[in-house]
Amino acid sequence: MGKQLRYNIKLYSKTALIKAAYNFTDRAYLHLDCDDKYYYVELSPKEGIKEVTEEEFSNEMLEQSARHEVYLQTKNIRELLMARAFSTSLVTDRDTITGDNTPKEKYSEDEILKDWFDGEENE
Repeated sequence: MGKQLRYNIKLYSKTALIKAAYNFTDRAYLHLDCDDKYYYVELSPKEGIKEVTEEEFSNEMLEQSARHEVYLQTKNIRELLMARAFSTSLVTDRDTITGDNTPKEKYSEDEILKDWFDGEENE
């Protein structure tokens, strides 16, 4: 049996716990549990691999908590930026004014439907 760690449920998010635990799945077997006050982490080392220390796991919990907090604080601005980027790339101002949405260049079916690998030699 390995070590059992506990983390205050009010201080850390479930997301941070899962991400921290996932980062150590290559070095340990992990079991996660909780009650109304604490998250519990049971670490069992994998054979022949460096053991995960309590300090390492605690640092990872702190790092993942900080990342999650930044994610939550910047979520709205990222959504606004993405919405703005997609909305301005859908229709240009010129197309809106003229109503002209036809392609400016003409392409033949032979150019578009060409098999890219026909006649091409790997060099």
